[in-house]
Amino acid sequence: MMISLSVTSVKVVNGDVYLTLVNDSQCTISRLRTGGSVETLTQIAGSRCLIIGSSSEGLLVSSGENLYLVSGNEAKPVLRARPGNWFWHAVEGDGKIFVHEYGESPTGIYVTEDLRNFEEVSTNIDVDPLSRHFHYLAFDDNSKLLIATLGDGNVVRVAVSRDYGYSWKPLYKGPWQFVPILFDSDKWILGFDSAIARGGVGVYNAKHGEWSFSFFRNVNYHYAQFASLIKFGSYYVGCLGLPTAITVSTDLRYWHSLFIDGSITKYNHLVSAELLGERIIVATGRKLLIFNNNDVEQALREKPFLVPYKAYLDKVKGLAFTIKRIRWILRL
Repeated sequence: MMISLSVTSVKVVNGDVYLTLVNDSQCTISRLRTGGSVETLTQIAGSRCLIIGSSSEGLLVSSGENLYLVSGNEAKPVLRARPGNWFWHAVEGDGKIFVHEYGESPTGIYVTEDLRNFEEVSTNIDVDPLSRHFHYLAFDDNSKLLIATLGDGNVVRVAVSRDYGYSWKPLYKGPWQFVPILFDSDKWILGFDSAIARGGVGVYNAKHGEWSFSFFRNVNYHYAQFASLIKFGSYYVGCLGLPTAITVSTDLRYWHSLFIDGSITKYNHLVSAELLGERIIVATGRKLLIFNNNDVEQALREKPFLVPYKAYLDKVKGLAFTIKRIRWILRL
């Protein structure tokens, strides 16, 4: 099912579906009603607008440089990014909500317990002085670790914090760069966002402290860069930012296409997916998509969109990247 609205984000909260729609630099926060009609809740200024979190207090909406708390029909600014930056992801853990800034360095991580008072606890420079910004935040409830991915061109790609972001320890240093993190039992699955490898996933076995990497590609697109990862039953659903595509896999090696929009030529930060009961609901920045189990099974019968490759040349490039930055790898 496809709804042709300029939907920049979607969030499912207690069975209700909330959307952000952008038109002429105006962001509308809405609720999707049964049958497909849209109820407007409130409007705020901003051309890049997305719901990054929620709680019993309301929705956290990032628009422009501001972060808003939207409750009912009211939107109140609660945090402001550095000039030109914006807030991309939020995660809840141990009764706290963590938000990361995105854009030009320095970018911060902020923590709050009430969605009104935020404290900046660290910046990307504290984790890796070579980094440009944070890419993603996740919180592992089992280990009580806050996890961050970072880019670009730096060496600490994944870092963990045991004290809610005040201090950090590198978990992976190397050439492969990631955005999303998905927890799957003892595995942490991280989607590549790499300019070296054409596409892939990293899998960290949290129980044994071991990394493994799988590489895959599409013959028609040079890169397959992830923006979001979720689990739908036994299936992995990967939202690609470049190209804008929704893919599904059973083994993290072969990925089949549910949707592709080849008209978006740059990395799309806005593509993401949520679970809605027995369905997957997706925002692409231009459309709202809804898939069910039959759609997934049909896609898996088709020719894979992404297939494994040996990545010999990419691994050589990765080795060159590592050697060039060996001083920083040893220092951090």
